[in-house]
Amino acid sequence: MVKYKKAALQATTDDGPVAQTLSALILEHLSQLLPKLVEQEISEALGRARYEQHDSKAEKQYRNGYHKPRALACGCGTFSFQLPRLREPFESQLVKRYQRHTDEVAAALPQLYLHGLATGDFRDALEALLGEAAPLSPASIVRLKQEWEQEYEAWKQRPLQVDYLYVWADGIYPKAGPKDENMAVLVLVGLNRQGEKEILAIEEGYRESDETWRDIFRNLKQRGVRWIGLTIADGLDGLRKAARDVFPMSKHQRCFVHKMRNVLDKIPSNLHDEVQKALQEIYNAKSRAEALNLKQAFVARYSQAHPKAVKSLNEAGDLLFSYFDFPEPHWKSIKSTNVIESMFAAVKLRTDAARRIPTRKSALYLVFKLLTTQEQRLNKIRGHRRVAETIDALKHSQRLKLRKAA
Repeated sequence: MVKYKKAALQATTDDGPVAQTLSALILEHLSQLLPKLVEQEISEALGRARYEQHDSKAEKQYRNGYHKPRALACGCGTFSFQLPRLREPFESQLVKRYQRHTDEVAAALPQLYLHGLATGDFRDALEALLGEAAPLSPASIVRLKQEWEQEYEAWKQRPLQVDYLYVWADGIYPKAGPKDENMAVLVLVGLNRQGEKEILAIEEGYRESDETWRDIFRNLKQRGVRWIGLTIADGLDGLRKAARDVFPMSKHQRCFVHKMRNVLDKIPSNLHDEVQKALQEIYNAKSRAEALNLKQAFVARYSQAHPKAVKSLNEAGDLLFSYFDFPEPHWKSIKSTNVIESMFAAVKLRTDAARRIPTRKSALYLVFKLLTTQEQRLNKIRGHRRVAETIDALKHSQRLKLRKAA
């Protein structure tokens, strides 16, 4: 008690010393309390307290002093303790045999890595946070990250819904593996019947490859997807062919934002504002007829002076206006791949900050964790109450067409 009074007298109005004193008191209390709690566990397991005799019918089991001192890291620092032991092995439910940090600390460490702390920096950072005695090392961080692999493998096998009105597709390029190799992580985000956006696939592959995308769409079908209304992507011919092969009734929308960027790349910088305004008028058209008229006017205006820009715009054809076949409240979301690119922004911040991720698998699992974290922040699509009825109406219309064709 005298020790606590001395500690209390050292407290000042300054936040730092008070906080340090409280932490020290808590840690000291834990170092004394934990062995007592484990001793109580042992007493309950033996059915007798220390120094009591065995019951005549009880199995003979004896106490055997204490284990070697060890440290445990918790939220307010690190404390040392010695646990009582028995001659025969005894597993405490409070603290496991090789446990060196609490569950909360274990859960926080991968999150620190996820949001930018490099593996090699953990020792210094954790010493500042948990004390010099913190029983942690880069190897323990690696072990914790291995849990992501198990999460990913389970996640990619989970069943999916039958119908998705929209599927956005794109790829991201983290710096990983040998310097002379490029890595792509391909991602599909779907809109389900409830109007919710969910990540359907995260796979390493080749962004321009027909077969890579075909494998991804086949995997969706194996996991329960039977119908997709519209795929939205940049000018990836391989993706469009793959989607058509696996889900032949789905339509395709070229990303309007990417197309505008492609056109502007072929225009002198002094005309960017003028051309961008003309492209935005097409983008904001209220009907397909209006959009086509504005496009025709654009072609007539710039075909002579800037044929490459006009060719780029024409290259997308009618796929630039597929969104008009869907409810107007959804247009803003399905004209482009912005839904998925907004998720990539957080991934790029983390992966670009890294010097280079040692292995491609590590990069894949990191991207997986970053994207699934972002997924929780996705909002329902505007006009989400119309999603289910739109799916049913489109499927009914397609069935009628198939009957007539037969």
